[in-house]
Amino acid sequence: MNPNYPRWFLPVSVPAGTTFQFKFIKKDAVGNVIWESGSNRIFTSPSSSTATIDTPLYNWQ
Repeated sequence: MNPNYPRWFLPVSVPAGTTFQFKFIKKDAVGNVIWESGSNRIFTSPSSSTATIDTPLYNWQ
């Protein structure tokens, strides 16, 4: 979602206390997928099942 382009966001729900890894992708003009470089990003969801958290602002790597 990008109501404030070029800042994007995507709300997701994950189980409490879950650690997961992710990377961002881009698609070029012809549809080829470009993965960002570097290590996977790692995030742990809050331990409270009702918590809401904003992740840090991530920059393409």
